[in-house]
Amino acid sequence: MTGTTSRRRSWRATRAAGLPPGPRWPALVQTLVWVLAPVEFGRFCLRRYGPLFTARIVGYGPVVHVCAPDTVHRVLRTEADRFDATKANEVIRFVVGGHSLLLSAGAAHTARRRVLMGPLHGANVARYVALMESIVEREVRGWRVGETVRLLECCQRITLEVMMRAVFGITDSARLARLRLLVPRLLDISPLVILMPAARRHFGGHGPWARLHALITEVDGIIHAELAERRATPRGGPDVVSVLLSSGEPVTDAELRDHLVTLLAVGQETTATQLAWLFERLLRCPGALGAVTSATHRGDREVIDAAINEAVRARPTTMDVGRVALEPWEANGYRVPAGTLFAVSLGLLHRSPSAYPDPERYDLDRCPVRGPGFLPFGAGSHRCLGASLAMTEMRTIVAAVLRSVRLEPDRPAAEWARPKGPMLLPHRGASARVVANHLLDGVARSC
Repeated sequence: MTGTTSRRRSWRATRAAGLPPGPRWPALVQTLVWVLAPVEFGRFCLRRYGPLFTARIVGYGPVVHVCAPDTVHRVLRTEADRFDATKANEVIRFVVGGHSLLLSAGAAHTARRRVLMGPLHGANVARYVALMESIVEREVRGWRVGETVRLLECCQRITLEVMMRAVFGITDSARLARLRLLVPRLLDISPLVILMPAARRHFGGHGPWARLHALITEVDGIIHAELAERRATPRGGPDVVSVLLSSGEPVTDAELRDHLVTLLAVGQETTATQLAWLFERLLRCPGALGAVTSATHRGDREVIDAAINEAVRARPTTMDVGRVALEPWEANGYRVPAGTLFAVSLGLLHRSPSAYPDPERYDLDRCPVRGPGFLPFGAGSHRCLGASLAMTEMRTIVAAVLRSVRLEPDRPAAEWARPKGPMLLPHRGASARVVANHLLDGVARSC
């Protein structure tokens, strides 16, 4: 009886605060469902309460989810100055650092974004294509006909190598080898550490926080050693670090470290996961697979980009981006108080039946490249800085793989999304069977 009374009081408090409706379950239950099944939780709430609903999450309090194109547009674009992105990202400060773009706003954010914009866009990104293709070829040569490969793991290795060599510009074999081991562990952050600040204790050198702190310390040591060497002996080159060091901009090692770790934490894993979902979808849609494979041979970027965009829409790598209201905000008759955390749910927006009929169907003809209903890299001043790099990387990798091998799904059933922190992964790692490997065919003929 006491628990029921408590829940009723909590629900009445939510309504009195002017928040949209949401589940009446205890906050702990909502949190567990949100962590373990975020897609299903979001869909249930969208069906039950509409495109503006409130969830109560331990560690965050009431979280208002925004899922409709008009309200998403308001939060991220037209009324972006009424929301704070940095406060929503504070929970990952201990990883990305205080100089990260994710934790800066106003003039500081604009200045840092301007410094990083050049090496991550346009002609500079195009200079990475040959390196990306060589990294893919080295990976694919290890795929034997008849074996099953987990494409998520393959894509993680490829994108990490691209990040370390094209973005970081690291050539030292010992540092490369160590980072290959450390970075996947660095990105595997326990939800306890994110949701519960009380868990951020060393407990005598044991527990998730102590392990994470040790990892960050070692990664930082490698990055700072690399930066010290590069400043002492500048070598030039197209990699991001070389471009920034030679740009004449006053960038400190601490700032560089935070920018690089942000690219690792946000860019590398997201790109790898999106590629895995792209292959998982393509392999189960023979018509689309045939169209994209043909496009890779004739260099048709439009078809490849449509395939990427449709995978982003149908299988998002994350559900939400966060914003904190700086002042009271009104929508649909509700007045949300200042200080409330908003979850701008791009995952639900992109899979809304009202915007995309039969949203589970993977359809290249949708080609959702424009409009408020499709925001693959967010929007506004905090739009993903690495969008150009990510698109070039995905375009290059999928083309190189499809030119080199023929794959088929190892099982007919589609893979469901398995949460890992904020990421949504194919639950079997986008498993596929290698039917043919043209790279190995060439070797066999030459012998």
